[in-house]
Amino acid sequence: MLIFKNERDYGSIASHMNPARPWAPRSMDQEMSRLRAHLGVDSQGVPYLRPKPRGVQQYSLSEEVTVDWSDFLHLAERGLPHGPNGVRDLEAALALVRGRPFGGAGTHSWAAPIAQTMISRIVDTAHAVAMLRCRDEVLDIDAARAAITIGLDTEPTAEVLYRDWMRVEHRAGNVAALRSVIDQVRQMASDWEFDHIQDDTELLITRLTTGRGTVQGL
Repeated sequence: MLIFKNERDYGSIASHMNPARPWAPRSMDQEMSRLRAHLGVDSQGVPYLRPKPRGVQQYSLSEEVTVDWSDFLHLAERGLPHGPNGVRDLEAALALVRGRPFGGAGTHSWAAPIAQTMISRIVDTAHAVAMLRCRDEVLDIDAARAAITIGLDTEPTAEVLYRDWMRVEHRAGNVAALRSVIDQVRQMASDWEFDHIQDDTELLITRLTTGRGTVQGL
């Protein structure tokens, strides 16, 4: 929170850490002191979590404290405009992903919008890699599958990735795998109690299972 919501003041942090019973000033000071000790000091010997001067409402962190989300964005934004030539940057971005951001935000309501933004960017990047790795100039079916796996681990209901997966297996000529993906997307919809899968997904299933169209044209 200190990184992603650095504008939050002392009282706001105390409230968000326990909305039902906001931390009292004494508890806040104790918890921050523990965190400061746990984090240690930076290369200059100054605590990563800077001591808060009297009268100042915001906490500050050392510039050496970073998150790999910034690295993800840098790699993804560098790779996306360059098509096949940018696919390795996109894959490097995905390699930083470790499941669902914030564990899906959990009980921390402040993190929910940030987590959703992260999930959307990860899914978009996984989609881009999957489609690029089906192109002749950088064809790599296993890499396409790996990107889809990372995306679905992050957002298991992302039908765009199931559609990508169908295209990948169609490109690979793997009919059994294609049928398996179709079964999985239908099972996903049932598990999540969706009324039905998306129209785009149904249309793609029809096209791929009746032999109409190519990967590039779908």
